Amino acid sequence: QSPQFSIFSANSNIVNPAFSGWKSNNYVALQVRDQWSGYTTSNDGSGRLGTTWIAGSFSITPQAGIGIQFYSDKTPSGVSQQSFQLQGAYHLSKGNGLWSFGLSAGLQTKSFDGRVFRVRDPNDPLANLLSGSPVSQTLPDFGLGAVYSTDNWQVGITADHLSSPNFEFNGGTASMPLERVFALHGSGEIPLSDYFDVLPYALVRYYSGQLVPEGGARVYYNKLIYAGGAYRNGDAAMGLLGVSILQNKLDIGYSMDITTSNALNKKPLSHEIFLRFRIPERS
Repeated sequence: QSPQFSIFSANSNIVNPAFSGWKSNNYVALQVRDQWSGYTTSNDGSGRLGTTWIAGSFSITPQAGIGIQFYSDKTPSGVSQQSFQLQGAYHLSKGNGLWSFGLSAGLQTKSFDGRVFRVRDPNDPLANLLSGSPVSQTLPDFGLGAVYSTDNWQVGITADHLSSPNFEFNGGTASMPLERVFALHGSGEIPLSDYFDVLPYALVRYYSGQLVPEGGARVYYNKLIYAGGAYRNGDAAMGLLGVSILQNKLDIGYSMDITTSNALNKKPLSHEIFLRFRIPERS
């Protein structure tokens, strides 16, 4: 349905389009996730199971920002998903807080490379129609988001895939809907000393009739280095590491997930790497 990342807490545009151009920040980012590293299917063999995400966020004025993002998600079975989105946000200062409202609009593609299906019934007419024929379809996709923040905490809500695009292949003989995803997220910053801060965060997603909560915290030293941990219910426990270098222009993050659910059917570890280059403001 929608790809998940463990370092979303350090990469806010993944979660909410309202963060586009947030607080006059400009950056480009790359995030790569290797899901269940070394995973091999029973019949399809080995193949990378994961997601590559590229994005940019740019401030136009103190009240407006834009974003752009592309991700590609692929499985060893030959099914893939790509998304390209433009994001826009309006930021409004009110009292001691900042409101931001965002919109995303773009294209979502689902495809199948045409390999032969494995079926329980060799005479399955649908499998016979689709096997051996690559198929692909692209449909429009939209999302909304809102964020409220103060100096040391923020909370937001999002609605993704509002049009709920339904991918139909071979004249409608097969369909693959992309269900709406709703999410509530929040984070904070708690100073512990002159050098240490702790940043707790949480995300709850609702899709396909299920609630998927996750949360964790990162402990920063001098706002340059962090280590942390998190847990995604029904999926994995996570360890997080990160550092800022080049005078805070380049952020590097790494996470390792340890599978905690249905571990016999998966590989035990997933890895994720995050790079973000902050574009300096003009003097």
